[in-house]
Amino acid sequence: MLSMDLRGPRLHIRRPRLDDAPASYRWFANPDVTAYLPLAGKSKLPLEDIKAYLARVATTDRPDLAVTIDLLDRGPIGCGGFRNFDADAAELSLVLGEPSVWGQGLGTEAMQLLLAFAFDQLALKRVWLLVRADNQRAVKLFGRMGFVVIERQRGVVVVDDSPRDKLRMELTARPSAPAEPISN
Repeated sequence: MLSMDLRGPRLHIRRPRLDDAPASYRWFANPDVTAYLPLAGKSKLPLEDIKAYLARVATTDRPDLAVTIDLLDRGPIGCGGFRNFDADAAELSLVLGEPSVWGQGLGTEAMQLLLAFAFDQLALKRVWLLVRADNQRAVKLFGRMGFVVIERQRGVVVVDDSPRDKLRMELTARPSAPAEPISN
């Protein structure tokens, strides 16, 4: 099992634990947090399902390598990880579940840590993600990180009876020095 202890100026990214369940339950019950996720417009996830997921991913790297994102002085503020691994690529996901920390550069710091881990520790050549095209904050963040749109999936998500597009964005490993977190 891979070691997971990523530290930035304000964040600690680690393997999930069962005691993360109450925070995860709160995040995925919040319509502001789930507005752009597959849960959009649906009921909240049962706490027992969250606990079962956390118990499963806390001790394994595949098929999912899940993470919890801690704010150093506060505790869990989000989650994410890697899934859909193939020979040299994986899908990345990131959710900052605490709206009170949005807009403070923590998504950027988390992405920098996760991408450095993907390219340096996991030896991936490509990292990709799916994001709703109307999630302007996320699309902007991923673009700043160097992700490029490689596919637009038209009308694949229906929210409030309205079809929405998804973007598949990809970042290829750079042959230069590893990425380092920035401090704001």
